[in-house]
Amino acid sequence: MRADVALGSDRVEAPSAWVGWLLAAGQCLLGVTLAWQWLCVSTYRLYLDERRAPEISALGRARQRFAVKGDRVEPQILATEDERLSFPVDFPRPSELRLRAVPSSQATIEIAIVQQGARRRLYRRTLSDTADITQSLPPITGLLEVVNQGDLLWADPRVVQEASLTPTLLGLLGLLALTGLRVGRPRFPRAAWARTALLGGITAGIAGGLCLVALEVGLRVVGHRLPAWISAPRRNLGEVHADPRWQDSVRYGARLAKHLDTFCEWQQGDIVRMGFLPPGLVRHPTYRFPFVTDAEGFRNSESESTGTAVAALGDSFTDGLTLPVELTWPARLGRLLGAGVRNYGTAGFGPGQELLVLKEHVRARRPRWVVVGFFAGNDLLDAERFESFGRGGGPVPSPGLGWKLKEVIARFDRLYLTSLYEGAAGLLDDRKRNPADRRPSQGPEDYSGEDPTAPPTSRPGFDRGLFTVPVAGRVLQFAFLPPYLNSLKLSRQQLQASPGWELTRRSYQEMQRLVRADGGELIVLFIPSKAQVYLPLLEASFPRAELQAALRLCLRDQPQPPGLEVVMRNRLALNDLMREFCAEEDIRFLDLTPELETRLRAGHNVYFPDDSHWNAAGHQTAAAMLARLLRAESL
Repeated sequence: MRADVALGSDRVEAPSAWVGWLLAAGQCLLGVTLAWQWLCVSTYRLYLDERRAPEISALGRARQRFAVKGDRVEPQILATEDERLSFPVDFPRPSELRLRAVPSSQATIEIAIVQQGARRRLYRRTLSDTADITQSLPPITGLLEVVNQGDLLWADPRVVQEASLTPTLLGLLGLLALTGLRVGRPRFPRAAWARTALLGGITAGIAGGLCLVALEVGLRVVGHRLPAWISAPRRNLGEVHADPRWQDSVRYGARLAKHLDTFCEWQQGDIVRMGFLPPGLVRHPTYRFPFVTDAEGFRNSESESTGTAVAALGDSFTDGLTLPVELTWPARLGRLLGAGVRNYGTAGFGPGQELLVLKEHVRARRPRWVVVGFFAGNDLLDAERFESFGRGGGPVPSPGLGWKLKEVIARFDRLYLTSLYEGAAGLLDDRKRNPADRRPSQGPEDYSGEDPTAPPTSRPGFDRGLFTVPVAGRVLQFAFLPPYLNSLKLSRQQLQASPGWELTRRSYQEMQRLVRADGGELIVLFIPSKAQVYLPLLEASFPRAELQAALRLCLRDQPQPPGLEVVMRNRLALNDLMREFCAEEDIRFLDLTPELETRLRAGHNVYFPDDSHWNAAGHQTAAAMLARLLRAESL
């Protein structure tokens, strides 16, 4: 009889045990859902290239830039007077518009939504100082408008859509209450077992969660010292991580560290990285090569024991950070001459820093020739920046150009754990590739940057900043860095009156005096910007109106962009100014522009398509021209 009762009791309790398990499973599911909803709260950034075309006001003169603020990139929209910017949005739940408005003097701003042709104003205010604005938005499928009257900077405009956590949270609390009632009933022996299993699962979940939290905290503490494969994914979040190859110095500002023995790897050029060209338009191999510096912080071999016949001064066009050192023009020049050539170039240096390098590093070697590369794109600006640095003693001022962030950034994107996962997945994917694909490229033809998959074409084209032009039986693709293209708006008179020109003149005059005092000769190597070399090809390839429209699109983010007639008129203004200065000072002058144009017309890109710097062919051209000049001088 007791056995029957016990058996019957088991049969009664079995469904109850299953109910307990279902409650536990429901709690786990709702807990995970709650955490996931919180992690998926997303920020949608409003970028100028996503806006609707302006219909009435300001002729669409607003421009986008990405400024570096501390260790982050801040998207900014510079709006001229009377600007109306409309952004298509689709948010089924309430959200918030967040931005900072910075008026030039005084401006009136307005925020409105447009749905089904009806416009509803949400916010209006007149500002004379910076204001941080948070505006609630109802569910909207239509247009979000931000309007200003008066010059204004919109800093980091974005929409944040919060998750609706209340239903999930209430459901979880309800299941917890039911579970509490059931485990408190003593007449079901199996309830204790279910409770033990539930508590064990909760304990394991909490322990696992604490381990993940500890790992996240540890990764954040390490921060900028994390390896590149972890920090690289955080670039999409707008984080600026210090490059371990660089160090700050009191005399020069940022410069390459000494005794480096590492690798350089890049896949997208600076035009893409700064957000001026969409990724994917140009495809070329990922370039990876050894990167070594000597005891002075330059790209020279420590084992070199030959004398120095030529010393090369300059910026990134001389140190050649986008190429293996053996493909840079100083190394090529040494092989062509059979003489010692040392590379004293450093990216970011201008005439002021180059004069210091001459005094502190070059003169002791007493080279027969000192070649200083003058880059037309930014050396005048670099001269002004370094002069400001010398007066203030702080870091070298920088234009602070950043890049375009991801348009949608969820809360889980910001976790270092996510970056760890993405970086590890990338490493595993890289290891799965054919080992032959992962070897560093060796031949100079591999460093053209050209897309081997680009389809053949007989007509020139333009796509979002990328020009495609058939030349001499080949198809060339290339894009311009807008700030360098924009600098061609300056006439000879404007260049000559600039502080940068006067500082450059003084630096080169002092270089000439010091080199001559040591028994040597100075050569100024004129390095043109990409636009100076490629514009004649474009003018011959495109109808004038079509080319003007393409250049306007390239310069859409620049203040007061010049037209085609202006840039063509001023294209060689700086070349002529520098040539005449060197003639007056009895300095040898070598302008690379004509020879680079000749190589281009022969169907060879001389700059990387998606970067503002020379490719291997550009460096080869510079070395060959210098070698001819120096051979004529009996070196």
